[in-house]
Amino acid sequence: MIRPERIGHVVIKVRDLEQSKRFYRDVLGLELMGELAQPRIAFLAANRRDHHEIGLLEVGAEAGDPAPGAVGLVHIAFRLANDAELIAAHRELKERGVRIHFTVDHGVTNSVYFFDPDGNELEVYADNSREHVDSMPNPYAGLEKLEFAPDDPGMREVFAGPKT
Repeated sequence: MIRPERIGHVVIKVRDLEQSKRFYRDVLGLELMGELAQPRIAFLAANRRDHHEIGLLEVGAEAGDPAPGAVGLVHIAFRLANDAELIAAHRELKERGVRIHFTVDHGVTNSVYFFDPDGNELEVYADNSREHVDSMPNPYAGLEKLEFAPDDPGMREVFAGPKT
C-alpha cells in the first residue's frame, strides 16, 4: 500500500495566467515560486520555501467553465490559523469583490467557499475547537451558516435547490 506523507500540490487550469497569478498572490497571499514559459505555468506556495503547493496552468481565453456535474476537482482548501483570520479573510474577499459561494460551520471547521477568476472553487477555513467538534454527533455534517456572514448564502441554502 502506498502511504503518502501529505498532498504535495494541485495543478489547476486557468484562462489567463497573469490574472490568476495576481489573484492567488494578492488575494490569497501565496508566493510565486517559479514559472515556465512553455507550457505557461506558475508555481505558488503558502509558507514554504522548498517547493510549490499549487500550479496554475494556462489553457487560454477560450476554455470553458468548470462543469458542476462533471467528474473532477470540487475545491481547494486553505487552512487559516483561527477564526479571527477567517473573519478577516472573509472581509477581504468581500472588499475585493470576490464572489462568495457559501459559508458553513461544518463542525470540524468553519469555512468560507468562494471562486477564483476562472470559477474554480476555493475554501478558506479554520479548525473548530475540540469541544465544538466533540459536541456534534457527526463533526462533518454541520450545515449552519457562519454568523459573521449574514449576507452570504449558507451551505444549506445553496444545496437545498430551487424553492417550489
